[in-house]
Amino acid sequence: MPDAWDLVLTEERSADTTTTFIFFCEDKVNEPAYFHSFQRDKKVKINFVEDQKSDYTNYLNTIKYCLDEGLMQPIAGGYQLTPGITQNIWCIYDRDAEVQNQEALNPIYQIKFSTAIQTAQAAGLKVAWSNDVFELWILLHFEDVTPGQWQHRRYIYDRLTVIFQTLPMQSPEMQVVTGNVHFDYKEAMKKKQNFISFVRPLLPPRQSNAIQRALALETAFLDNIPYHDRNPSTKIYELIRCIESFY
Repeated sequence: MPDAWDLVLTEERSADTTTTFIFFCEDKVNEPAYFHSFQRDKKVKINFVEDQKSDYTNYLNTIKYCLDEGLMQPIAGGYQLTPGITQNIWCIYDRDAEVQNQEALNPIYQIKFSTAIQTAQAAGLKVAWSNDVFELWILLHFEDVTPGQWQHRRYIYDRLTVIFQTLPMQSPEMQVVTGNVHFDYKEAMKKKQNFISFVRPLLPPRQSNAIQRALALETAFLDNIPYHDRNPSTKIYELIRCIESFY
């Protein structure tokens, strides 16, 4: 993490002003590797605070970091972004349901996920959450996911496994990975180098479709539905739109 972040202190920017984003990522592999490709010289810079875990742990780590760096201050019994600080501070994390049976989900973990989002937003932070997992966003680049039909992340990984096994015109290097009889997307493509080499290049041409599919999932839920019940759903598309608005 650089010592100087060149934080944007207003929403106004000239043509040659670099807008800085700060991402508090759940993991330290796929999310940073994916979002790194959205940086643009003299337009968008992204600083990553990696391995911040999910839901409330991510939020708490973000608050502590922001307090230490003077980006936040105590206010009205809670915390709020310091006046003038850029709004482009994002928490990125998943629901990561603890079991595959929806009826057996622990209500405490459900509440924890939803209240973490609410509390972060109240503090002025942005949250790019996914329910159940970040890879839902990757899957939406390739196919529709049925709105309102609850899915555990194992379904997402299984679909991605099949898709990558059957992709046409794979490079010889990619075929070595996907052609392995034991190939599993989660085990193989969540490795940083494999993700950068074989997954990330396939995403930009499919991004507009992924956004439309994410919107279709989102509109399946009313605003009064708790975040933990909005499955499948992902807010990664909002973060992408925010980044690209500064290009």
